[in-house]
Amino acid sequence: MGLRVGIDLGTTFSAVAYVDERSGRPRIIKNRYDNNITPSVLCFHDTGVICGEEAKDLQSDGDPDAIAFFKRRMGDPHFQVTYHGKTYDAEALSAILLEHLIKEAEDVISQKITDAVITVPAYFNNSQRKATIRAGKRAGVNVICIVNEPTAAVFAYGLNKQNHDMTILVYDLGGGTFDVTLAKVSADAITILGTDGDHELGGKNWDDAIARYLANCFLEEYNIDIFEEHVDYNELMVAIEKAKKRLSSAENTIISLSCSGKTSTYEISRAQFANITSHLMNQTRSLTEGLLEEANLSHNGPLTWSGIDGVLLIGGSTRMPMVPEYIRKMMGREPLTGVNVDEAVALGAAIRANIDLDGKSLMSLPSGTSMRCTSGPTSYGLPGAKAIRDVISHSLGIIAANEDNTKFVNRIILKKNNPIPGTQTRPFSISTKKSGTHEVEVFMLQGESECPMDCSILGKYVFSGIEYTGKSKSVLDISYHYTQNGTVEVSAVQRETGKPLALRIEEIPADMSWVNQSPKELALAQRKSEMTTVFFAIDLSGSMSGQPLAEAKKAAHNFVKEMDLSCTDIGLIVFADSVRVILEPTHDIKAITRGIDSWRMSMVGYGNSAEPFTQCLGTQTRSTMKNLLLLRSADEHPVFVIVLTDGVWQCQRHAIVQANNCHKAGIQVIAIGFGSADKEFLRKISSTDESALFTNLNDLSSSLSKIAQAITEHEPGNNVQLLN
Repeated sequence: MGLRVGIDLGTTFSAVAYVDERSGRPRIIKNRYDNNITPSVLCFHDTGVICGEEAKDLQSDGDPDAIAFFKRRMGDPHFQVTYHGKTYDAEALSAILLEHLIKEAEDVISQKITDAVITVPAYFNNSQRKATIRAGKRAGVNVICIVNEPTAAVFAYGLNKQNHDMTILVYDLGGGTFDVTLAKVSADAITILGTDGDHELGGKNWDDAIARYLANCFLEEYNIDIFEEHVDYNELMVAIEKAKKRLSSAENTIISLSCSGKTSTYEISRAQFANITSHLMNQTRSLTEGLLEEANLSHNGPLTWSGIDGVLLIGGSTRMPMVPEYIRKMMGREPLTGVNVDEAVALGAAIRANIDLDGKSLMSLPSGTSMRCTSGPTSYGLPGAKAIRDVISHSLGIIAANEDNTKFVNRIILKKNNPIPGTQTRPFSISTKKSGTHEVEVFMLQGESECPMDCSILGKYVFSGIEYTGKSKSVLDISYHYTQNGTVEVSAVQRETGKPLALRIEEIPADMSWVNQSPKELALAQRKSEMTTVFFAIDLSGSMSGQPLAEAKKAAHNFVKEMDLSCTDIGLIVFADSVRVILEPTHDIKAITRGIDSWRMSMVGYGNSAEPFTQCLGTQTRSTMKNLLLLRSADEHPVFVIVLTDGVWQCQRHAIVQANNCHKAGIQVIAIGFGSADKEFLRKISSTDESALFTNLNDLSSSLSKIAQAITEHEPGNNVQLLN
């Protein structure tokens, strides 16, 4: 059985640790240079990739093919670098570094590493966490889980040695990230109360601040902007990093800067360093104070610095003097000590790799077999082996319309700092209809802002298989599940059927500008683009006088009631000696009702020399329909003409020609006749033989009801099928 290790995949330095079988204690695996930590630096050459110590030296010498700080871009789809014709993202770079760390550790301890716990900043989002897991798999190990760096540090400090519960603040300032975490530590569990941070705030920001200070000094002295001239940036930043470390123990340091043939030496004192970077310390202070305020609200009691039992400093940047000074000022005492700040995370990850979620140890025996410890979390002497109760680092929401449907908002489903693993479900209502397929798109957000575009869009999830259950609305119960790894899973169930919906994940569109528009306006535009249009054309020649017209009105009203006007527009046409559109297509039920009630004899004469098809095609001068069919295909916007007649038309040949033109344009013609109507003529003007109906006045309403059902269940692109 292979070795289970913990890996601190750091922004500036990384480390690997394991649990020694003989002592049962976690230990750092030194690299081949006998150092406990390895620079997170790569350098690409024609012959291969150089990693760690050698790559750091090449970076110091100004090698342009050296790269560091790529952890900051983990999970960023827009970050790519190219070396010697090959392109890499942060995940690929991290996989290369991990593979190097694992191989070097195997060579040092002469054991095969098969499983690993990899640490991440507590404030890493879903994309960054998943990218870290994938990087580990690409490096050839089974990723047991990922664990937050502050949680790992609590393991490493062996706080189970305390005989009372403690509230601990973990202040984690690494080379590229900052996390602050509040934890309740008991004899058998670590309970995270809350976390906050900034994955783009770390020691590098302090380096950059010094670089800007030196650049200003050089500009004042020589009127040369080093960032506009040829200066080796990598070499400069390595020199600044060394100077920063010297200031951790010395009151002053000197940095030499050369550019464009000019050289100058600058002295920086510890006090100057603190002043130059005070805005950065203020950022960490603001995040820390904010976390304490959040803890006050969520844990029903005042929590101040005096209520904290100790502060753990982890991350190499906490060696900068202003950090412990800040803690001493707020706490009135020194930070906790006991583990090297560079090694604590890897040691804690090694402990986590060898215990389960309940804090019980899993140890490999020399024979290669394994056993599960059941006697308690401190068996085998594992320090800090405890149950883990972590929290969500970021709130998770969904893009949804606000209450008055005027804007899109981030509707939070899982709130930040809730325990993990955790699941929350929220109901969402969608429109459904008898015909067609139904899908819903879920855009998952991660962040606290109400504005969706101020949050991270984690993914686009499309749910299908939504059934029509006889109502125009259906309720979907959408669930977010936050895993122990801090990654997110999404699912949905249709409440009416109780069935889980099929899920597919699609790429997030490059253009998300629609989020800034009004949901009401977008819904209107969408509805218009998906509307079915029905022209109801009635023959008002003399033979319709009396009972035929009365029954036709009654049947037409019933037809309208059976249509789903949320996705159907109805227009009204009357014809006899002439033809007139008395109502352009609309879903306004009152307007449609008034239009039907307005039908009367003599509106367009008493004869039967006109036909409605030319008007539908929009070829007359007035063109009331504005060539509706020419704007969209029949698949996108189905159009039907229902012709109701009771006599023989004088213009049959012309009517048949124009009806066929409607067919070619994608307009489906349904003809319904009674009385002395010509059955053969009805078939010729209809789109199909099945679309021609002959009935009597008593059955007129039921015939139109069949047509309403057929149109509602019609599949776009196919001819309507009338039900027998």
